[in-house]
Amino acid sequence: MDSLSNKVLITGINGFTGRYLSNHFASQGYEVFGIVNNKTSEKNIFSCNLLEKEKLSQIITELQPNIVIHLAAISFVGHPNIEDFYSVNIIGTQNLLEALKNHGKESIKKIILASSATVYGNQENYELSETMCPNPNNHYGISKFGMEQVAKNYFDFLPIIITRPFNYTAPGQDINFVIPKITNAFKERSKTIELGNINVFREYNSIDFVTECYYKLAVSEYKSEIVNLCSGKTYSLEEVINLSSKITNHKVEVLINPNFVRKNEIFKLSGDPAKLYKMIDLGTKNFELQDTLNLFL
Repeated sequence: MDSLSNKVLITGINGFTGRYLSNHFASQGYEVFGIVNNKTSEKNIFSCNLLEKEKLSQIITELQPNIVIHLAAISFVGHPNIEDFYSVNIIGTQNLLEALKNHGKESIKKIILASSATVYGNQENYELSETMCPNPNNHYGISKFGMEQVAKNYFDFLPIIITRPFNYTAPGQDINFVIPKITNAFKERSKTIELGNINVFREYNSIDFVTECYYKLAVSEYKSEIVNLCSGKTYSLEEVINLSSKITNHKVEVLINPNFVRKNEIFKLSGDPAKLYKMIDLGTKNFELQDTLNLFL
């Protein structure tokens, strides 16, 4: 990518991932711009609802971004208005792609659309690969799969990569997520914590791993691809608790709350990173759980 291709536009830049991604691209010498859904006076940040087609087109026409990373979405599974999943996640994405197709084709080098591993839904295998047929089972996952299908219609016109991130975490993530909840209990020297099943294995990747993947994909020559953002490394919550205890030299008693135990919960779930590692080289960097927990603790 040439030296002139240095304008990065991140939708949802004020979110958990957006803030880290903004810092990462800025550290690489890129000029970072953002779109947020609320009023703002911040430099290089545009206030725009993705359903405002004309305003979105004006932003793209004015800015002429070289890289676009689309993070903005309704992502809380328990969001009360079901229609929002489909209007924002699908129609909002289409509006963005249409604006880029009509007003940004001369400058655009890469578009990365953040989908989700939830599009896989229930599968027979615990290691999920891009060759599997998606089977989403909630409105968030269904809307993200719908977004992917819409985006495929633009593959012939725009250089798009669709990513399916698996679990990742870092300081700044909402306390409702399990890693911030656990580490907060240790930071506050709590005596007890209520959790569900602590013997299920999931990926808990670091934000550094995710931002590095986004960056490497953005500057790659690949397009018209769907790829997992995953490491294939899984940990049980029991391991997370034991590591947190070791780091803080503090013990927290785990109380199993039946309301937090999901029925028919899958024992182990991870992504297959083979395609990702063929597309990008992460070098010798290690992204270990203990390093992530150290950031919290």
